[in-house]
Amino acid sequence: MGVNGQYRIMVSPRTIAVIGAGPAGLMAAEVLSKAGCKVTVYDRMASPARKFLMAGRGGLNLTHSEGLETLLTRYGGKTPLLRSAIIAFPPDDLIAWVEGLGQDTFVGSSGRVFPKAMKASPLLRAWLRRLNEQGVAFQMGQRWAGWSDDGALKFESIDGTSRTVKTDAAVLACGGASWPRLGADGSALALLA
Repeated sequence: MGVNGQYRIMVSPRTIAVIGAGPAGLMAAEVLSKAGCKVTVYDRMASPARKFLMAGRGGLNLTHSEGLETLLTRYGGKTPLLRSAIIAFPPDDLIAWVEGLGQDTFVGSSGRVFPKAMKASPLLRAWLRRLNEQGVAFQMGQRWAGWSDDGALKFESIDGTSRTVKTDAAVLACGGASWPRLGADGSALALLA
């Protein structure tokens, strides 16, 4: 019996696999773990967010300081496709999120917003620390190989071993084919064909 004679029902948290440890996968893990899910992030690379770190070598332009409607015009013909996502997580919220990780930002002379550190590694370290505090687990060196006949996720380890993992749901954040050397080789697309 719970407080004031009310019964409490204990429900185990849903288990979620996030496949891909880039920014999209890390953000999915953060949101899902905050919602009470038990999250494990899988990636075939040895460390998370490698392309994010490479992008941050040039200062890590996070967003732009201009108004939301002006910013949306920068996406040209893709604006209708991206509008709802950008409105759901607008630049001011992105800046607040970065600063919530203890990373100060500034607006450059171009109007672009950067982390004060001018690189991605302090931001990534703070983000991974937050995810760890939220209970997110990481399984690195695990290449997603599709699904087994019973619906389990199949993984192949860099040491050549294979395994299956049963989860309540999976988020595919595998990325595209923009930088194969850093893991973004588009190989997951073949599994979805």
